[in-house]
Amino acid sequence: MKNMDAAGKLLTALPEVFSDLVDFALRKTGFKVVRGSLKERNVEAIAHLQKPKRRYKKVSNDVVKELEITNGAVTAKMLVALENQSSVSNVMAGRSLLASAVRWDDWRRETKRNHKAKKELKTPQEVLDGVLPSDRMMPTFVLVVHFGQEAWTGPLKFTDTLDCPPELKPMLAECPSCVISFYNLSIEEINEMPPGALRAVAKSIHYAKQPEKLLHEWETDPSFKPPRLDEMLDVIAIAIGMNNKLMKQHKEEDMPKTLSVVEQYLFKRAEARVRAESRAEGREEGRAEGRVEGRAEGRVEGIMKGRVEGEAKGEARLMQKYIQNRRNRYLPESQILEDLMSDFELDEAKARQYMEAGLAKA
Repeated sequence: MKNMDAAGKLLTALPEVFSDLVDFALRKTGFKVVRGSLKERNVEAIAHLQKPKRRYKKVSNDVVKELEITNGAVTAKMLVALENQSSVSNVMAGRSLLASAVRWDDWRRETKRNHKAKKELKTPQEVLDGVLPSDRMMPTFVLVVHFGQEAWTGPLKFTDTLDCPPELKPMLAECPSCVISFYNLSIEEINEMPPGALRAVAKSIHYAKQPEKLLHEWETDPSFKPPRLDEMLDVIAIAIGMNNKLMKQHKEEDMPKTLSVVEQYLFKRAEARVRAESRAEGREEGRAEGRVEGRAEGRVEGIMKGRVEGEAKGEARLMQKYIQNRRNRYLPESQILEDLMSDFELDEAKARQYMEAGLAKA
């Protein structure tokens, strides 16, 4: 699922998708996101480790937003740190704990600076803590979205990663890893999502190996026609296997074998339609067979050519969106270049070429 992480970041950074994700994660609590309350927050935080020597560990989340949630009677603020995963991670619960701890330390330091500036710290303990009894931190909610076509088997709680008797776990540090895995969800749960890009992606992953059902959903579910169609299609194309560049290396007679499950289904359906047309026209068997093979090969050639050209344009479009998204967050050009090379496996020259192309368009 190459480039899924980059495509997923672009998709989940959209306010409507982000809000739908949080709503789905909180669906059993009665709380929902107050639309229009989302504020972009810095995705990076710094953990300070003082011993044995001063070190700095950068902790990055894919998307971080401050927002308000309400159940109709109570409204509260929340900081949501989102992680996108294309494969199962066995350390995600620990990463969630670290992300929460770093955000807490950042709040404590900022609170201490504010109190010191106002000379509000009176006792020696208050000076040491930097926090007054009435101070409360905005809660941090770490949410993980799994785009993979495999069951999520990683630990969901930090204590599940520890080798200790169960009786001790309630006394130890804990942080749940709230995972939304589209593969694990039932179709009934997916249908609980509001119509939109999130539900379309969830259904595409759920039905990636059942093309007939996927095409039915594509034709009947309005989720597949949202305003943000480009971002959604980038994710879906990768998720259902229609991004395989190795196709270019196969011989023509091997093409059907290289197609994704969805494309194989479309190929067979087209082939069956041609045969039906030939029988209806009463053509002789030899001419009908030749026409079937010729049309089938032509359709596959068309698929291959369209995919090769489309992939090149699609990947360039994806990278330009990725670059612009990070520029909108005012990240340094050097950091964008480094991220581009890492996420898309590009050499420096190619990465710079895409960055310069983005500047030219701007």
